[in-house]
Amino acid sequence: MKEIWEVATSPGVLPLTLLLGPMVLFWAVCFIGTLDFDFIGVDFGDGGADSGDGVTLFGGTVRWLFRFVHGDEVPLAALASFFLTYEWGGAMLGNLFLNPAAELGTAGWIALGASVPALLLTKLTAHALRPMFRVLRGTEGEAKPVIGRRGRVRSRVLDARSGQVEVEDPEVPLLINAQLAPAAPALSRGDRVVVVSHDRDRDTYRVEALTDPTSQVTSLET
Repeated sequence: MKEIWEVATSPGVLPLTLLLGPMVLFWAVCFIGTLDFDFIGVDFGDGGADSGDGVTLFGGTVRWLFRFVHGDEVPLAALASFFLTYEWGGAMLGNLFLNPAAELGTAGWIALGASVPALLLTKLTAHALRPMFRVLRGTEGEAKPVIGRRGRVRSRVLDARSGQVEVEDPEVPLLINAQLAPAAPALSRGDRVVVVSHDRDRDTYRVEALTDPTSQVTSLET
């Protein structure tokens, strides 16, 4: 126990150890019910990871990473807590067996190496817990009433993989995660679309380009 404590409080691991405190508090508050899970979600909107704004390479990398860890279904704060837990565990094991002298430089390399399995384990954990978060958010099996509505592309690019659409609404515009059909050409911000179906598994919407504003829309949802 003393050896574990010494590793946890060593200079290379101490920052991660200190972050475990807020993480435990976060989960305690969530399960007590004081904190609404909508609050810990993330709306990237303009300039966010899914919008693709800024430098193309950076924006594309963040966008891919966000999808990789199921960020469209699991709150960002929960993903961060998963990653922190696995990163801390990897750093602890690495420093315990590979860095007995607690050298800061070696600890840095260990932390960098631990981030790869931590990211993979975060993805697996998020994938397994997606149904739970849908229930907690009250969206399990629930298609929001936007089928047949029109809107505009909000993200920089909307393609068959991902994107965001702002749906017209009398009270307040609705921002939804959307995608096009596999063979459809990509759309750009500002292009008009119509929502045609809902993917319950991913909680995303299939949309089509709206070329005729007066055309009637038939829902494809099954």
